[in-house]
Amino acid sequence: MADPSPSAATSPAVDSRLRIDAEHRNLNALLAELVVERDPSHVESLLERLHALLVGHFATEEAPEGLHEIVRERAPHRLPNVQLLFVEHREMLRRVALLRDDAAALVAGPLGRLLEQVEGLAASLRAHEAVEDEIFAEAFYTDIGGRA
Repeated sequence: MADPSPSAATSPAVDSRLRIDAEHRNLNALLAELVVERDPSHVESLLERLHALLVGHFATEEAPEGLHEIVRERAPHRLPNVQLLFVEHREMLRRVALLRDDAAALVAGPLGRLLEQVEGLAASLRAHEAVEDEIFAEAFYTDIGGRA
């Protein structure tokens, strides 16, 4: 049997508000991670996640039972502000897309080539050291019968 208590039965506005609050927490956690990240490939990945999160979040806010409806019912004098927020949604998605493109260009462009060359150099040095280690190990620890 369903719980008839007031906490069990919530209105669409309350459900929307709870969903929006949860999305804001996720958004803030992702932004905290994004602003400290310095690796362009990770920045690109985080921007991809941010874009997806914002698309879903803005859809929640702009849904018929979303922010507009909550404000219309509870603070109608703020509806012009809500409309401006919805306009800002499009601008923010555009900015995230541009940043994502910039990050992708860095990863694919000169920075990407530099990082590939650094990885190649590191692989060459590791292989070089492995051969040195093998030679030294043989020289110091293997009795090959060549000593007088």
